[in-house]
Amino acid sequence: KITMILIDITKANIIEAREHHIKCLTPKILKSVSDSNNSGIKSFLTEDKIKCILGGLPEELLQLNQLFFQNVIENFKIEDWEAYNRITKTRDFSQEENRLKNIFDNVYNEIEKIFSYKKFTTKKKKEYDAYDLAKNLDIPTCPYCNRTYTKTVITKNREKIIRPEFDHWFPKNQYSLLALSFYNLIPSCHICNSNVKGKTELKLDSHFHPYNSVSNLKATFSYNYKSYDDYKIKINTEDNFSRDSVEAFQLENIYKAHEDEVKDLIQIRQAYSDKYIEILNNSLKGVNLSKEEVYRLAFGVHYEEDKFDRRPLSKLKKDILTELGII
Repeated sequence: KITMILIDITKANIIEAREHHIKCLTPKILKSVSDSNNSGIKSFLTEDKIKCILGGLPEELLQLNQLFFQNVIENFKIEDWEAYNRITKTRDFSQEENRLKNIFDNVYNEIEKIFSYKKFTTKKKKEYDAYDLAKNLDIPTCPYCNRTYTKTVITKNREKIIRPEFDHWFPKNQYSLLALSFYNLIPSCHICNSNVKGKTELKLDSHFHPYNSVSNLKATFSYNYKSYDDYKIKINTEDNFSRDSVEAFQLENIYKAHEDEVKDLIQIRQAYSDKYIEILNNSLKGVNLSKEEVYRLAFGVHYEEDKFDRRPLSKLKKDILTELGII
């Protein structure tokens, strides 16, 4: 019962992608640290710490972020950090805001140079960058919405053509230290990354994170009749965590663009009854196809939940077909 896709961090290619990410970026970050004029930053960012920042799990990243500021800023208070991140930078600052800026601005400027997402996303034919990470991950649809392909194309001569955007689950304007962290770089579509989520800060205990194994989303697609031959997609959630996660990405509103898909499935049900797959399978006698392969040919999506990420709209169609009794 999911509407968003959890990325299995135990899969071999995900493990290899993480290890390669750490291996390639650690030397570059160490070099940037050595160029820093901030002694506190240089003292904290040892090779081991850098590897933890690059490869730590979501909960660990939060702890590392706080530990960093505790070590780099004298008399650090989490309340000051939170207040600094609320400052609007397009207006005059109060005396208190200026005090906070004096404390944090230099640190943030240095960290943005060291963990430079801009450099990581600049096309580099020979060097490891965002295109290589996306290719290694091999996550072909957006894990937030499962509506859009997020495939990566790199030619044989290393020309980098297309890749998904990377959503910083912990926004990089607030969590600059985590700008290159493997588990903070979520391959996603433009709509989910920029149009919907943007810089919105989510919480691990209340919102879905594709790399967080405890993100137990309980939500299913369904539909209502709006009028004759007109249907409205809805998403049923079973708890606050699932509701808040779905609302954060406005999935119910976004999926209104796909109500024609529901209409097509209902018309199949009306025309062929609930035995559509059986009828189709019988018509393909002599062709050695599994039930899952027949399903994929019929609906253009995967039947198995662990393959939902391979085709857009897999979750939507599985839930609706189940509700219609076709599967």
